[in-house]
Amino acid sequence: MSPRERFVPLDVYLGTEHLGTLEGAGPSRVRFTYDEDARGRFADGTPLLSASLPVREERYSNSECKPFFEGLLPEGAIRDQVANQLHVGRDSTYHLLAALGADCAGAVVLLPEGAEAPVEADIVWLSEDELAERVERLPRAPLGIDPDEGVRLSLAGAQDKLIVVRTPGGRFGQPRGGTPSTHIIKPNPERYPHLVENELFCLRVAQCAGLRTARAERIEIAGRASLLVERFDRSLSGSGHMVRVHQEDFCQALGVLPTQKYEDDGGPSIRQSIDLIRGVSSAAAADTLHFIDSLVFNFAIGNSDSHGKNFALVYEPVGVPHLAPLYDLVSTRVYEGLTPALAMRIGGASDPAEVTLTNWDALAAEAGLGRLAARVQDTTARIVRCVEAQLDAARAEGWHVALLDEIAEVVATRAEQLAVDRAVQT
Repeated sequence: MSPRERFVPLDVYLGTEHLGTLEGAGPSRVRFTYDEDARGRFADGTPLLSASLPVREERYSNSECKPFFEGLLPEGAIRDQVANQLHVGRDSTYHLLAALGADCAGAVVLLPEGAEAPVEADIVWLSEDELAERVERLPRAPLGIDPDEGVRLSLAGAQDKLIVVRTPGGRFGQPRGGTPSTHIIKPNPERYPHLVENELFCLRVAQCAGLRTARAERIEIAGRASLLVERFDRSLSGSGHMVRVHQEDFCQALGVLPTQKYEDDGGPSIRQSIDLIRGVSSAAAADTLHFIDSLVFNFAIGNSDSHGKNFALVYEPVGVPHLAPLYDLVSTRVYEGLTPALAMRIGGASDPAEVTLTNWDALAAEAGLGRLAARVQDTTARIVRCVEAQLDAARAEGWHVALLDEIAEVVATRAEQLAVDRAVQT
């Protein structure tokens, strides 16, 4: 097999629109070029595929485009398992994208040069037993990938999850051949008990507090609790067909590799994230405030894992980005063995126990914002009220567990920490 045959160029689409070509310059090296039609339809500098890859005539080198394309792939142990299942190297960015690129996060579709995406939806519909079996075998078949059935798709992250299509009537299936998925199933892991209830509770509290979040619900599959998350990067067209909505996380938008998603590893800081929002968002002022409120929320619930891949931009319409709904909201503080260090430092502090209103005002000064102390306290007070309301709702709905009370204690402690600091300031 010649090198040319081993690295067949991949056509890169946004939905059904051809944008350009991704070439493999080696297993771990890629390069991307916008095609002439795309350059003709969009002005130079348009953040079309990514804020880090604006439209231009020159080809993007490996170092320039790899962070975006790497960001489409699974991470950690899941990446290892996928690579083993597909018999490719875990560091082979090109081969993993060639195998999995037919259904990625956002509207990105990668297909072998000249290949046509299926026109009709191709879905393997699942019985209850078949769905349960696929959930149970996730440690061996991550994301539900099954090359024998043509189920090849990709989603970033390191948690076990099953990528599915769900009808309004509740029927589940697995997409094949590039058919868009609509939902993500995240079963409760053994390592982190009640993670499903943790995330659902945090999402509900965030919604109550006025934050935009992904939609989710708790379901049981063969008696095992799972979180069913509706993908915000999918939408129904006027004709009733599921279409892809483009999105990218902050690491992709800033040209940062997924392995560097934490600020201490070279990943996005709060200042860089705010600068990104100001630079590209179509609603920069509102999105900046929403981002600040989300930082306060993650601090309050004890989520130290709110890194650059857990914030995203949605491009709707095409080429017009704005802040995406929040997702992966979890209190990490309630689990032993997880680092308490913040993924993004707040006013120079990485230890949440040391964060005061002074740190929030230092952050505001650094980012060119007005003082944040009053907003932080108002937001925190609203979160405290919402925690109590959602605890009552969880009890009424029958999914309350003791872990939720532990999250409530974390929120109360963090709120008191800021209240004491405020008293000292005044």
